[in-house]
Amino acid sequence: MGRAIARRLRDTGWEVTVASRGGDLPEELVGVRGVELDREDAGALDVANGSDVVVDVVPFERRHAEQLLALDVGAIVAISSASVYADEHGLTLDEAQAVDDFPDFPVPIPETQPTVEPGDATYSTKKAAVERALLENDRVPATIVRPCAIYGRGDRMAREFHFVKRALDERPYVVMTGKGESLFHTTASENIGELVRLVCEQPGTRVFNCGDPDPPTLLQISRRIADAVGHERTEVLLPSWAHRGETAQTPWSVPKPLLVDMRAAEGELGYRPAALWHSAVVEQSQWLVEVTRDRDWKDVLPRGAQYLRFDYAAEDELVRELVP
Repeated sequence: MGRAIARRLRDTGWEVTVASRGGDLPEELVGVRGVELDREDAGALDVANGSDVVVDVVPFERRHAEQLLALDVGAIVAISSASVYADEHGLTLDEAQAVDDFPDFPVPIPETQPTVEPGDATYSTKKAAVERALLENDRVPATIVRPCAIYGRGDRMAREFHFVKRALDERPYVVMTGKGESLFHTTASENIGELVRLVCEQPGTRVFNCGDPDPPTLLQISRRIADAVGHERTEVLLPSWAHRGETAQTPWSVPKPLLVDMRAAEGELGYRPAALWHSAVVEQSQWLVEVTRDRDWKDVLPRGAQYLRFDYAAEDELVRELVP
């Protein structure tokens, strides 16, 4: 996200400073200033004082919101997550393990949908706490952006590697639950960059969803990535939806749709998407092939290493059970 946001702002005339623990910037961010800092150090964010806007792509605790609110800046933009939404029964993504406890959201989800209660219990409750602190302040305009399954160059999670690695390993088949019909909204980092640009130009206190204009089904994700990297394989489509973490689950496997409504950003900001999933996922897949070539993928994608599963033995056993 940071790369995409910095690039979009730079290309539209903003003077951009990117702060990170390393301080180094990729070559694509020529013309952007890089500074090294650790936000856990006292006064670390003071470098932002006097800025027109500070964009925080990693606020995770309420204290991070308090850090931002202590700054002397013109406006704040904070990246949250669509995972903060709760359905009418209070069910959320954090607790969902099976079909019965998966939230039943409206399609699509508007920004007015209830959210989890702020707290320290889960990822989503912490994000909600950040949102609450920023939105309730009456000193500086603060906008919250709620993306979904984010992807793009530099992504250290890289959900798409679920299928890319299976292609690189020449797996003869891919297994998907729910007939591959899952709908979990994707968000290209380029679209986040464009939305943040518009927010910076039109500061205010409000919330905006961010999702691709052409959200794919799980089966479409699998097929598009296979086409992008040349993977010939058999699709094994299971009729039921497995529990979270079980064999044949993918990073997009959900028993009920999770799609966000983009009409608020379109109507209030004039937002138009900068990228289509259909083309952006091809670039993402090809980038993943290149960036992991001759390297340990876990070093390249450290967050993905904590999340992605490649239990081929279990898949093989499952497929053997399906074949008489």
